[in-house]
Amino acid sequence: MSEEIEQEEIKLKRITIKTETGSKWFDDPEKLLSWVQQQRQLYGFHGNVSQRYQMQQLFSRFDQSWNDLQQQITNGLRRFKNDPDNYNNRVEQFSNSFSSYLTNKQLFTEEAPFAPFVQCQADKSAELGLAVLAVAFDANVSPVDRKMYQGLQQADDYFAGSDDRIKEEADSLQQLKDRWDEEQTNQRDSWVNEYQLKIDEATIQNSKVDGLITEWQNQTETQTGDLNSHKEQFKKKFDEELVYAKTDLENLTKTYDDKLALHAAVRYWGIQQDSHNDKAKFYAKVLGATTVVVLLTIILFAIFGLDKPFKEVAVSRLVTAAAITTFGIWIIKIVGNIFMSHLHLATDAQERRTMIHTYLALTRKGQGPKEEDRQLILQTLFRPSTTDMIKNDQGPTQLVDMINRLSSKS
Repeated sequence: MSEEIEQEEIKLKRITIKTETGSKWFDDPEKLLSWVQQQRQLYGFHGNVSQRYQMQQLFSRFDQSWNDLQQQITNGLRRFKNDPDNYNNRVEQFSNSFSSYLTNKQLFTEEAPFAPFVQCQADKSAELGLAVLAVAFDANVSPVDRKMYQGLQQADDYFAGSDDRIKEEADSLQQLKDRWDEEQTNQRDSWVNEYQLKIDEATIQNSKVDGLITEWQNQTETQTGDLNSHKEQFKKKFDEELVYAKTDLENLTKTYDDKLALHAAVRYWGIQQDSHNDKAKFYAKVLGATTVVVLLTIILFAIFGLDKPFKEVAVSRLVTAAAITTFGIWIIKIVGNIFMSHLHLATDAQERRTMIHTYLALTRKGQGPKEEDRQLILQTLFRPSTTDMIKNDQGPTQLVDMINRLSSKS
């Protein structure tokens, strides 16, 4: 009996690491080393493409983390496999290092929720795979060409709560459940075999039957109590995570609905802004040309038509000069009003787009306005536009008054 206790005390500790979605167990350092080498292949697609977008620092960080873990396996776990106490300390050190790297975003594994999406995008092109990693690890990308911009948009849509991400996370949770079921089955078979050996030994050694039965009962009660305690803790943690996930999903759903509702408005005001900017530029040119033409006309008429003493100038020429001046100023005024109207409408369209984007950004971060304030914001966004033109603008009344006075004198 004492020999069995000593063998249990020197039993090697099982290697347990916590991944993004659960835990993994390894009973041999060689299996762990093989798994680590497989994880490094998850980002092996980047090749020389990462240098083009200045993302070498991210992959260097991945390599340094995996290299350190691999050194701990080869120089620690392998080396002290025959020294249980030292080996168990190395196992604990490895688990802590792995957890630290994962928490600080210095590596990721195949069990990360976004790992299948990374592989899917990388199969299409290395640029799309790099875009997913850049968004997942907040890495800077430079320059952003057309393909990288497309990849970043797809990655943003994925992390914002697309259907693909929900499906992949569901599959990941199902894999975690299957792995736990398999581990539980293996443990159950191991326990059954272990206690069956004890029962057989008790049958052979009749003198020790009572002691073995008492020991078995004590261990069973202890394990049952521990199992119930872990079950309650897991249930409590699961309920908290479920409430948090529901809240997060509601925020994402609300942001997505708002984005769909305001997408047409953003596109409309963008078109209006471009249209009014183009028209403002056009009428600015027309205003300049009109001003030049009017000034040249007045100057030429003054040189060739009024180049006489005032008493010798015919009344018809004075009327003509007044008409040219009045109509010229009136035309310049009209063109100027049109130019200022389009400039005002372009600025108004730009402000509306900016307000819509700001509203969506605040909603996505969970800082959006309350329900009673949304109506006021939407009324402000969708208020009627004003052209800022003088609607009661009349013709050149000064000329008409002059003609009437001349007619009455005659």
